[in-house]
Amino acid sequence: METKGMGSIDISDNAIKEIALRSVFSALEIADERKQKKIRKSLEIDRSPEDNITINLRISVPFGKSLVEMSQKIMERVKMDIERMTELQVSAVNITIEDIEEGEEQKTEEKE
Repeated sequence: METKGMGSIDISDNAIKEIALRSVFSALEIADERKQKKIRKSLEIDRSPEDNITINLRISVPFGKSLVEMSQKIMERVKMDIERMTELQVSAVNITIEDIEEGEEQKTEEKE
């Protein structure tokens, strides 16, 4: 990335990954460190020679939530945050839903 006669700025994959992770944690409202660690391991970044970014992510979502809505929320948030903070182009955010986890509603129902 060139800045008019001043030099260049290089944004590492690690910095992009951190932005993406924080966006995912926020979109999914995840504070649990175990869940964050699992997502951290599953997130991959691919960069084209033109510096276009592709994010690949595997997640678990709570039972009862719309898988499509949750995925779209994550995709939009990750793309928006990376593009806003880095001025790099995100060409795709690919999400694989690996598992359905017990949601809060299920835990409440089981106790009754």
